[in-house]
This record gives sequence, C-alpha cells and structure tokens, in this order.
Amino acid sequence: MIKYIRFLQCFETAQLQEEIVQLEKKYWKEHYNKKYYEGGWSTIQLRAVNGDIENNIAIHTSALQKESPYKDTVLLEACPKIAAVIDFFKMEKTSVRLMKLNAGSEIKPHSDHDLSYEDGEVRIHIPIATNPDMAFYLEEEALQMLEGSCWYLNLSLQHRVTNAGDTDRVHLVIDGLVNDWVKAFFNQPEHERKEISDEKKMPVYSHADSLKIIEQLRLMNTAISIKMADDMEAALQQ
Repeated sequence: MIKYIRFLQCFETAQLQEEIVQLEKKYWKEHYNKKYYEGGWSTIQLRAVNGDIENNIAIHTSALQKESPYKDTVLLEACPKIAAVIDFFKMEKTSVRLMKLNAGSEIKPHSDHDLSYEDGEVRIHIPIATNPDMAFYLEEEALQMLEGSCWYLNLSLQHRVTNAGDTDRVHLVIDGLVNDWVKAFFNQPEHERKEISDEKKMPVYSHADSLKIIEQLRLMNTAISIKMADDMEAALQQ
C-alpha cells in the first residue's frame, strides 16, 4: 500500500498565485466540516458536483450518484494556468479545489475513508503558496511540501495540518479516478515514494495479560468474544 509519493514533476507557482489573487474574496467558502479544524479553512471550487461553485462537498467515488456528476465551474475559465496544471493529470477528475488554511490555523487529525490509490481514487496536492512554518503530518510523519511540488497522499490514513506561519497556505487539490495513465505515472521509478504494510500490527501482550484478556472475553459470553478468546488461546499454545 502506498503511503505517499512525491512526484518528480514540479510546477511554477508565480502565475498560479496571480490567478488566485484575481479571484474575488467572495469565492472563498468556509470548509463545511467545522469539527475538523480550528481557525480558518476555506475552499474555492474549480470542479464540483453539477459545476456549482457553492457546493464545496467532495463526494468520494463510493458515494457519487450518476445523477450528480462533477463538472468544471465557471471559475476555472478564469484560471488558464491552473487549468493547464489540472490537465497534466490524464484521469477522470471528480472534485478540484483551491484549499486555503489561514495563518495560525490547524486541521485536526482525521481520515478520509476510501480515498486511496488502492481504493481506486487518488488525491493530488500541489502547494501554490506556503511558508516554512507549515507542517503536514501523515500518520505523524512530517512532510516537507514546498511550493510547486506535487504529491499523492494516502488520506485514508490519519493526517493533520498546522499553519504556525504568518501567511496563508493555499494548495491545489485534485481528486481523480485511477486509470492506466495514473498507474503508469505513479509507478515511474524516479518518483520519491513510501510504502506501508497492508497488515496492521497486532498488539503484543505478556502471557499473564493474555490470560486476563481471555478470561474477560469469556465472561462477555458472546459469539465474537468466545471466538477471540479461542484464537488467543490457540496463539499461546503455538
């Protein structure tokens, strides 16, 4: 399973920053999931369900209904340089957004269910404006995401972000469906990538603790707890 990829591909950000400045402030829309963050976190929709610039909810493929397709918004027409970056990725796009995390703000630890290469949908992050005091943690590994760099992040894993700097951070965030182009691009050997094991590490208990847990499981007296107790007992005998 891929944890993240930093692609060899980089993008010039000066013109991208100019296009963002040209977008009126009224287009920044506060992120809908307020329990996920402290401070200011907002988006501009470049591609959204039915092309609606007011709809900043990113519906993953597993929940997407055919009668509510993603379409480019009118705002993308005003951003030809950003559009060219988006077009670099030869895949069917779902949500495409500019995402701003205000200075002094943080995104709390959370996971985005089913949003991974292995699940068939990828999210690309391209920092357009950032600062040295930005910190993006993917399972508590700090990633140095420089302006113009290009990343795939497995966001089905827990992640959090803090902006301790005095400037806002803006990322271009592109969601898309895995196809042959994505597979070929992701597997180019020159990219920097990190893999994680598909198997979750099981906790290791002492023999005495295992016996106590088995006893408690049997006291629960459910089909699941008894099966767990039996499995633990069998493991102790190996």
